[in-house]
Amino acid sequence: MALSLPPLSLYVHIPWCVRKCPYCDFNSHKAGSDLPEQAYAQALLRDMQDETGRSQGRPLSSIFFGGGTPSLMQPQSVEKIINAISTKWQLSNDVEITLEANPTSVEQDKFQAIRLAGVNRVSLGVQSLRAEPLAALGRLHSVEEAVAAVKLAQSIFDRVSYDLIYARPNQTLDEWREELNEALDLAREHISLYALTIEHGTRYYDLFHAGKLAMPGPELSADFYELTQEICEARGLPAYEISNHAALGEESRHNLTYWQYGEYAGIGPGAHGRLLIDGQRHATSTERMPFKWAEYVAAK
Repeated sequence: MALSLPPLSLYVHIPWCVRKCPYCDFNSHKAGSDLPEQAYAQALLRDMQDETGRSQGRPLSSIFFGGGTPSLMQPQSVEKIINAISTKWQLSNDVEITLEANPTSVEQDKFQAIRLAGVNRVSLGVQSLRAEPLAALGRLHSVEEAVAAVKLAQSIFDRVSYDLIYARPNQTLDEWREELNEALDLAREHISLYALTIEHGTRYYDLFHAGKLAMPGPELSADFYELTQEICEARGLPAYEISNHAALGEESRHNLTYWQYGEYAGIGPGAHGRLLIDGQRHATSTERMPFKWAEYVAAK
């Protein structure tokens, strides 16, 4: 195996959600469709074939299960996928394996099983530590459930991060300052902080263009961003890219691959990759719709 080649990252897309959030334009679809979990997992294994051929036996430094809500999958399916990946690629000794989870899809036994499956880092979709914004954002968990999920994850996994959304409708700088400091009290080595954006095709897009959603203007949005950087820097979690903050040495390897324009492969519907093939950089992508993607990989 050509160990002299630089390592790359692998993205695994799990598109299922309990329901679609009004701000989300990700390639996600309601769970409980006609594509059962076992059939989906098998399709992912077939989709690996092309990517292993393109990536020239490169070792993997990180694997990221994104979505959607990957924690909706059974831990046995996650383990099966990780085991299959390890037979197709060589994993680095300190490989980072991240799985995204929502607080509503968390329970202690499941987290422990996911950890035993090989996942060593989780990213939780908390989005707010305030009840009213959580409801407005379409989240199904409470603040109490979110805090409990973060603490539970910290007791089980080597590394834990969670997401918050700021610059929300009608939010003030003082409100965000208070919430962010609470969030940093709860966080340890990493946190992801995203300014809310209005994306085409979302419910928020329709409401905004109908004049029913009051978003901060450009100057206030900039103030939100600057306040976020100032507080996180002071608390020892500076930004290492535009939305991710970490203590020194605790940056997500997978996030850095994207940010530094490194090489990565992608499997699953709508997954993208950036790979050097025969000395030239190539962008790869897959069919976006899960059923069409499954039909395509089945026909290979």
